[in-house]
Amino acid sequence: GGGGGGGGEGKPKRELKRPAEAVANPRLVREYCEQLVVPAVNEAACALLAEVQRFQERLYLRDPLKASQKKRFVCGLREVARALKSNKAKVLIVAHNIERITAEAGLDDMVSQLITLCAKKQVWVYDEAAKASTLQHEDRDKEVLLVFAMTRKALSRALKRSAKTSVVAVLNHDGASEQYARLEALTRGARLAYRQLTSAGASDSGGDGTLPAPADERFLVNYVTQGRQAAVDPLLMRPSLCRVDDEEASPCDLGRWLGSLGSLAES
Repeated sequence: GGGGGGGGEGKPKRELKRPAEAVANPRLVREYCEQLVVPAVNEAACALLAEVQRFQERLYLRDPLKASQKKRFVCGLREVARALKSNKAKVLIVAHNIERITAEAGLDDMVSQLITLCAKKQVWVYDEAAKASTLQHEDRDKEVLLVFAMTRKALSRALKRSAKTSVVAVLNHDGASEQYARLEALTRGARLAYRQLTSAGASDSGGDGTLPAPADERFLVNYVTQGRQAAVDPLLMRPSLCRVDDEEASPCDLGRWLGSLGSLAES
C-alpha cells in the first residue's frame, strides 16, 4: 500500500474497518432495530430477495450489459446510501446483528444515516440571503420500506453471495409484488408490536434485569412453537404480552401471537 504520511496508527479516513475483536453474533439484535425480529419477517424478506435475485440472474444470463444497467438490488453501505440518496431504493433490508463500530463515520454512523434516508430525502435548498445552496432533509411522500431481518450471513445466503452482507436495497420489485406486499404487512405488524411492547415494557423490565430496555441491544431467545424451535425477539417474553383481557395467560400464547403476524399479512 502507498505510504500513509504522518498518520502513524490512525486509520484512513474513508475506509470502513471492522476491529479484529468484532465478532458477528447471530443472536445479537442491535438497538437500531425498532421492530420485532421474528421468523415470519425473516422468511418474507428472504422470499422477496430470492425472487429479485432470480430476476437479476435471469437478465444477466440473457444480457450482462443490460443487467448491469438495470440492477434489481444493490448491497453494501455505500451502494445502498447512493440508491437512497438518488431515490431509487424501494426497500431497505438491514441485518439485525451488524457489529458495533462507533468511530466517527464508522458503521454505526452509516447505518443511522441509511435509516434516516428511508424516511427523509435529500434536497438542495437555496438561501437567497447567503447566496448559497445547502443540502437538507425533508419528508418523503412515500417512505422506503425499512425492514430489520436476518443475520449478515443469512442476508448474503439469500442473495447467493459469498461475502457477508449488512444491508440490501431493493430497487425494483416488479414481478414480486406479492412477496413485497407480504413483507410490508408483516413489517408493519412487527414495528407496531415493537412500539406496544416497548411502551408497556418500561414497567415490565422492573429492576430484575431479565428483560432488555427498549434502547438496549438484545439477544434472540429460543422458543418452541408448534413443535418447531425458533429464535424470537426477547421483547416477546415481556409479561405484558401474556395478559389477555386482564387475565394471566401462559407464555404459549406467544405462538398464537406470532401466528397473528402471519394472518395480518394475508389481510
